[in-house]
Amino acid sequence: MSHQKSFNASFESISPAEFFYRNRQMAGFGNPTQAVYSTVRELVENSLDSCEDAQTYPILDIEIKNVGPDTITVTVSDNGTGVPPEQVPLAFGRVLYGSKYSQQQKRGTFGLGVTMAILYGQITTDSPVIIHSKTYKSKGHLYKIFVDVKNNRPLVEYEEEHHRDETGTTVTIKLKGDLKRSQERIIEYLRLSTVSTPHAKLTLRIDEEIQLDLGGWSDTLPSPIRPSKPHPRSVDMEVLRRLVQNNEKRSLDDFLCSSFQKIGPKTSTRFLRFMNLNPNCIVSELNRDELSQLANALRKYDGFERPDSKCLSIIGKNELLNAIKSVFNVKIAEYASHGVSEWQGNPFVIEAVVAMGDDFPRSDIPTLYRFANRVPLLYDSTDGVLTRTLKRVNWSRYGINKSEPVAIFLHLCSSKIPFKAAGKQSLASVSEIEQAAYQIIKELGRKLGKINSRYRRSARESKKMREFSKSFRQIARFSAALADIDEVPSVDNLVKKLFEVEPDE
Repeated sequence: MSHQKSFNASFESISPAEFFYRNRQMAGFGNPTQAVYSTVRELVENSLDSCEDAQTYPILDIEIKNVGPDTITVTVSDNGTGVPPEQVPLAFGRVLYGSKYSQQQKRGTFGLGVTMAILYGQITTDSPVIIHSKTYKSKGHLYKIFVDVKNNRPLVEYEEEHHRDETGTTVTIKLKGDLKRSQERIIEYLRLSTVSTPHAKLTLRIDEEIQLDLGGWSDTLPSPIRPSKPHPRSVDMEVLRRLVQNNEKRSLDDFLCSSFQKIGPKTSTRFLRFMNLNPNCIVSELNRDELSQLANALRKYDGFERPDSKCLSIIGKNELLNAIKSVFNVKIAEYASHGVSEWQGNPFVIEAVVAMGDDFPRSDIPTLYRFANRVPLLYDSTDGVLTRTLKRVNWSRYGINKSEPVAIFLHLCSSKIPFKAAGKQSLASVSEIEQAAYQIIKELGRKLGKINSRYRRSARESKKMREFSKSFRQIARFSAALADIDEVPSVDNLVKKLFEVEPDE
């Protein structure tokens, strides 16, 4: 006779805030060193996005202070749009709440990072975040906020109208962290941020010991990024269902034209004929199977044009080259970009620069600097798809050896970045992105190979000319001796004209 043991399970749900509280390493807060870096990074990213929304040159002030044993405050102030007073508590006190969910390029992705930094500070120091923000419509408001972890909602400890001269936001977070070990990484992150956002000016102050003024390499503002409708190839069943719920009374033809990019009346007619669907059918009348068939067809139909790239903002050739030359000691720099591609209906552009200079390590493969939507990616570089792609290239074909100080700066911008985790440090493997990166890296290799070849040929020619000039001077001395001339005539001008070398070489 079998006996079945009784099993009394306790089931419960947890809030998003509690989930990330328990799994904070997923968001980049796994240890005290990374927590300090991630806090600075998340605040800076939010500020830069805010300034771009305001279409203004970003001016950021980053201040880090030691206020106790392994305890610091991080304050970041910007001149962006500011946050409307009624939105401040939710924007800073609720996990997965924010303005990052539209179909456009943004540094932030998950509506998670700053709230996680606030939560980490709260966990380690029991201190609220302090926010002082002003929009063009308000005089300024000051908030002190905790996060209710269990219920994923803000707890406003203090609020008052508080004057601020300019629009923008200042955020102060107190946390436990290892500033000494994270300091170098923070400085590197900010330096590289001025490469990817060359029109920004950043000031970093650490206690009374360090003050760095960075950026301002470009006086050109990027073109405004326009939110876009979803591309039909990016749609899954859940997205389609939500779109239908918002357009219940529309006909199928009208629904397709109004809900998606790259679908006009002609394209809609061709697609519906291909699907054998009635264009006058009301979308809310479609059953589950019909919606599933529609979602599959939208993803697979090859009659749609490529996604719109107006939701993207590349750094640009001149801006990227100038920024790299401003930050690094560079002898050679070449740019490449292949225009807009797509993965699963999401537009993306890869632009890259190969540079040679003494600031870069010498290795048999170039040093890789990775950027995604203008954000430098400093952690988890070894297992990222871009690093693997770099290693696939046979660099010896392009004359790269261990004596060459070469670097590649690679920027991926997309309306959707396929990060491996919420910490946004490395990219997941996407074949379209990997192949595009591989092609552009090889193009840079060919460009560098040609430059190296010219340099080596020029060096050989210069060496040959110097040898010729020495021989010519010897001939002049021998000729003077044979002619019994005591003083050897000067041949400097003739040497310079014939061999294109200076007389003393």
